[in-house]
Amino acid sequence: MNIIKKDGRLEEFSISKIKRSILNASQEALEPLTDSDLKVIESEIMNILKIINREKTSSYEIFAIILNVLKTLEFNNVGKAYLNASISFYI
Repeated sequence: MNIIKKDGRLEEFSISKIKRSILNASQEALEPLTDSDLKVIESEIMNILKIINREKTSSYEIFAIILNVLKTLEFNNVGKAYLNASISFYI
């Protein structure tokens, strides 16, 4: 799957980048995730992407999926830290 970045370029989807970002957010939230937590989060994200089943999707859609998964799995503070990090990245 390719990701359409905000500047329009395409980038190959990388779950490892997403996991790294989520892990960073968990550390920022002072709620470190276990390897088991990360595997569950990864699995949920990948299941949603399989259901969507597209060759391309936007980075915004991936962002929304990640926030939704974190909320559904009740990693609310991690989700807030992930959101805040993303907002500060764009400012």
